[in-house]
Amino acid sequence: MTDALKTKTAQLVAAYERRLDKDKSELVSSLAAVRNGNATNGFEIVRYIAHRLVGSAHLFGCDDLDLPARTVEKMVDCGADTSLIIQAVNKLVEQIDQSLLAGLEQPDWLDPHAD
Repeated sequence: MTDALKTKTAQLVAAYERRLDKDKSELVSSLAAVRNGNATNGFEIVRYIAHRLVGSAHLFGCDDLDLPARTVEKMVDCGADTSLIIQAVNKLVEQIDQSLLAGLEQPDWLDPHAD
């Protein structure tokens, strides 16, 4: 891998890490909207973020986010009880926190020698 490609991929991973932090903040804000009586809009945003995480978590080596995000997405789609969705979103936020604290590692697709 060339130095320029290494630099670009490192920038891409750093951008994803920043987006995760923003997603975490938006999830928390959306839960506040739900608690203030705007469940429809709040859960629409929650579902969008969860869906995006399901699609991107593995790509960036955040496999630990896939299941909590998938759970939130399914719960919103099925119209689960509000309190259960809030609990699931809180678990997702905690998992995002843990991933950010640990730091994102270089994903396998960045390593040309990975199987």
